[in-house]
Amino acid sequence: MANPWQVVRGNRGKKVAGQTATRVRKRNPSPLEPAWTPPPARYGIGVHHNVAIRASDGTVLRADIHYPTVPETGAPAPGPFPVLLSITPYGKKAPPPAAQIGGGATPYLIRRGYIEVMADVRGTGASGGSFEMLGAVQVQDGVDLVNWAATLPNSNGRVGMFGISYLAINQLLTAAAVGPDSPLKAIFPVMAGNDFYRDVVTMGGVPHMRTVRAYGAVYSLLNVVNPVLEFAKRGTHERPRAGGLAAVRQRGRDQRQYFKTMIGDATAGGDTAFDGPFWDTMRASDVLPDIAKNKVAVFLIGGWHDAFQRGAPLNYTALQNAYTGRPPNAPMEPGQPLSDRVQLMMGPWYHVSDMDGLHVHALQLRWFDRWLKDDTDAAVTGPPIRFQAIGSSKWFQAEDYPFPEATPTRLYLAEGGQLVTEPTAEQTDAVLRYAVRGPVSGRSLEQWTLGMGSFMAAQTGRRIRYDLDNRRLQREALTYTTEEFTETRLIAGPITLTVHATADTTETLWVAHLDDVAPDGASRPLTQGALLGSHRALDPDKTWYLPDGPEGEVLRAHHISTRATAEPVVRGELTRYDLEIFPTAASIAPGHRLRLTLTTYDFPHLVPTQPAREALVAGTYRIRQGGDAPSRLLIPLAEPAAFTQDE
Repeated sequence: MANPWQVVRGNRGKKVAGQTATRVRKRNPSPLEPAWTPPPARYGIGVHHNVAIRASDGTVLRADIHYPTVPETGAPAPGPFPVLLSITPYGKKAPPPAAQIGGGATPYLIRRGYIEVMADVRGTGASGGSFEMLGAVQVQDGVDLVNWAATLPNSNGRVGMFGISYLAINQLLTAAAVGPDSPLKAIFPVMAGNDFYRDVVTMGGVPHMRTVRAYGAVYSLLNVVNPVLEFAKRGTHERPRAGGLAAVRQRGRDQRQYFKTMIGDATAGGDTAFDGPFWDTMRASDVLPDIAKNKVAVFLIGGWHDAFQRGAPLNYTALQNAYTGRPPNAPMEPGQPLSDRVQLMMGPWYHVSDMDGLHVHALQLRWFDRWLKDDTDAAVTGPPIRFQAIGSSKWFQAEDYPFPEATPTRLYLAEGGQLVTEPTAEQTDAVLRYAVRGPVSGRSLEQWTLGMGSFMAAQTGRRIRYDLDNRRLQREALTYTTEEFTETRLIAGPITLTVHATADTTETLWVAHLDDVAPDGASRPLTQGALLGSHRALDPDKTWYLPDGPEGEVLRAHHISTRATAEPVVRGELTRYDLEIFPTAASIAPGHRLRLTLTTYDFPHLVPTQPAREALVAGTYRIRQGGDAPSRLLIPLAEPAAFTQDE
């Protein structure tokens, strides 16, 4: 079905979810229920630059305050208004592309009666102190800023938080730390992680250090750019110069050393290559129940191609469970009570995206009007999950995750590269030899560069080829393909690949890609997962098991990945590996097939530690097909009609 949202030209420079879009789409304000009309813009905009805020430990943080004004006079409007807070490490005046994930004000909201505060994370921008990524001190800064924002002139005493990526994770950590009866009443995290170690730093214990290194380089660049922008900004605002050039250079050295130490230790196989204390402060999953205790309303937006695609559904699940008093790491139970304070929206989007023209600011306005202005007309009703599947323009609705509408279906790896619904009685082996590198995985390249290529292409009405065909990845890999689908089906939810195999080395590396194969052979990438063999131990408290399947049948794998639980592979011994393939939602059309591609690399992104690389050299794996221990893929399949749909 054609997308009913029509492109409207001539709207360059408008903001979409913290991103500068070059086009917007004319449509209903959102797919939320019931229909709601945003109020008109009533105010002008004023700004105070680089306002000093003293944190609990005495460090001076800096923020820009954008506030509603009386259009006729330019004077501050009397309000009272709620305050929206963003805390960015990229610089509150950062230029594109950094501005796409955390810079600049949001006129749409300010003109409709919101004060907006954008503060620099300590050790970045114009704020003092030393940078530590999502550390405990930074979380306390968030609490301090919330309490300070609530007391601003013309404030109504209520605070919301919003932003994408780092700013989104910061929201979750702050909302958990503010305590009950805080001024913070609602947040709107876009593309937020659940577990930084498993979502982005590694995949199945295999480090993504090239990605982290590039991320650190962005900080170093912004450390140079942001002070220049702060100084060059015209107007009668304060230009922080404390320490001058020497302080700027020292800050750059501190930031570079922070990332250099982390990356060097992980690459050498040190403690940061494993889950442990270093990553604990960055793990939103551990504190999500406190958000429910604090009664902070949370609207989550995620993307099926996002770097945090794994995290968004888990954040939703944990929050709904917490509001019901269930264990946060458990799967939801179909029909359990739901809180309207937790909503999830997902689509086929990368980290930086125009979200197919979705009017995110209208969603934010509605959410904050409900929880910060007590506008009951803005209340959201209906199922709290809304998602678009890859390959579909429809909105599907659901209540629980994993989706009970989708049936976990086993597809077995069989001789001749087939995926079949019944295991073969005869046992055969497929041979996979370890290779350090191979063809570039296009979707991974786009995913781990935050979707910037796709975003830029979308501004001119194009799509990058990685979204459409990725056959080159299959040249040196094992592939397993289903028969053609005869009816449209949805894959929706968590996916697990269980491999039984022997190896002649003490370490193994498995990378699995799931593709939709069109009748002309084009292979559209859907999702992927990976696992370092020594990290194969499962956490029984966080792994989801199939309730009505054989004992130990894994629905969603969660590996422990600590140094203490890492276990070498035994040469020649049949070993079970349960790969967590990151969740997705995709529409598979009649005549299309599903393909599993199995490799030992995701070049250039996944780079094993030095000790692991030495143990992997020249490895040969024999994968069990059929017999009494068949390798298999467990995927959630559903008829589209099983979900409530909005055209």
